[in-house]
Amino acid sequence: MKYLISIFTIVLFVCCSLISCKTNKVSSNNESISLTTNIVTQTIEKNFNPADSLSVFPNKTNEMFLYLSEKRTTSVNPVNTINFFVFNKLKNEILYQNKYSNAEIEWYDNEKLLLTRYFGIIETPESTNIKKYIIDINSGVITEINKRIKSNN
Repeated sequence: MKYLISIFTIVLFVCCSLISCKTNKVSSNNESISLTTNIVTQTIEKNFNPADSLSVFPNKTNEMFLYLSEKRTTSVNPVNTINFFVFNKLKNEILYQNKYSNAEIEWYDNEKLLLTRYFGIIETPESTNIKKYIIDINSGVITEINKRIKSNN
């Protein structure tokens, strides 16, 4: 029952988000919304644990959405796990999907993500145990960056 309520909440959120967006297509608007909802809902059901938190972050142009499920740290399990995918509203498809342990993810720009990974014991914010990567959503290429940067948000 808890699982059904979580899925219903996600579907309702996605529907409300899509309904509030305008489309240039006059015909098949309902069909497009239904198709989009199905793709996102199926991906969430297949890859995300309903007990974990779910957040949705649009890029600056609202063309792509980062769906992020995070299993938070606990005293029993001190390592968080993130599971995410990027949905392109215009192409109506999932462009990139992955999961990491002990990491954070956020938009870097409209087509790239900033992945921060934590290895071992983090001694300072400038620790060498913190690695940052840029993920190009379109190509799937992951590039490590050597210096601390801030996102373009």
